[in-house]
Amino acid sequence: MLKEKIESMPPNAKLDSRPSLCVELETTRTTLDKAVAELVYEGFLYSVKGSGTYVTEGKGGIKVDVKERVENWGVIVPNVMDRIYYSLVRGVENAAQADSVNVILCNSDSDVEKQKQYIRRLIASGVSGFIIVPVIAKRSEENCELYRQLTDAHIPFVFCNRSVDGITAPVITSNDFYGAYIAVKHLISKGYRRIAYISKTKYKTSIDRCQGYLSALIEAGIGINRRLIFIEEEDSPSLRGYETMKKLLNGKVQSDAVFCFNDRIAQGVYMAVREAGLKISDDIGVIGYDDSEVCQLMEPRLSSVSYKSIEIGETAARILRKMINGEPLSEFEYYLFQPEIVERESCKGPVIWSEQAG
Repeated sequence: MLKEKIESMPPNAKLDSRPSLCVELETTRTTLDKAVAELVYEGFLYSVKGSGTYVTEGKGGIKVDVKERVENWGVIVPNVMDRIYYSLVRGVENAAQADSVNVILCNSDSDVEKQKQYIRRLIASGVSGFIIVPVIAKRSEENCELYRQLTDAHIPFVFCNRSVDGITAPVITSNDFYGAYIAVKHLISKGYRRIAYISKTKYKTSIDRCQGYLSALIEAGIGINRRLIFIEEEDSPSLRGYETMKKLLNGKVQSDAVFCFNDRIAQGVYMAVREAGLKISDDIGVIGYDDSEVCQLMEPRLSSVSYKSIEIGETAARILRKMINGEPLSEFEYYLFQPEIVERESCKGPVIWSEQAG
């Protein structure tokens, strides 16, 4: 139908907007985009960046080199400098490169307004689909309104790491409950009993990990001391984990191990423990989360939970490809990866317990 339409149009005439064409031709955005791409390749149409798509002079006489037909995907993450996100992007890129797709990477900096600007800009750029790590919005309607724009524009999108309430879309994430559970089980197996949990901002991920932390303690018959659970403020002025660990070490409730929400918090914990004249592992066992590069640089090397970010990115890319191709998906498109412990030297067991065991 699109080909018939352009054959009746004069040379260099500009096509109507994609939404208008979808209505006129009674088709989806995905199907229309594929048809336009084919007609560009066959020489019936040509595109001008930032302007639009036009009918060619010869209507088929200008064939575009296949190398010029490039599909683009938008990928939006909070901060690509974080290991968890650049590993995810690497996974997306692995799959996209094999599919001859360009990846346009954007950092939202965990800012709702910046995420909104990127999504609108990428839609205007004609991307075929999105892979998004949603910003944690203070009000759910902030994200809902934005993602509905993607739905209304018929642009496929996939969420990674977390979902958005009220929005139906495939979600590829890691099992935060289980990751925390095995982390605390690991500390318990090494002989630690007074285990603290230090987390950042209170939101679904930090709550899921707290639940895993609590479950491991309950299963082991260890009483829950809520004064060992700390949720830090978002705007903490110093290295995360540092001030909290100082308070913990100087307080009445003593701890012999810490489960940290991420490896950055573990860095702050290390600093406070050393300043107190104590030793990591011997006096205070520490385990992190994300298995980032800093784990190998810390002394002793930090045990951590592997999030499976690369696998999440690769899976997100495969699901997005299916959506763009119009392939049917199941009614429950939720993919959950199981984290694993990467054991190093930061929690080998308290000295007293080790000597008694020996």
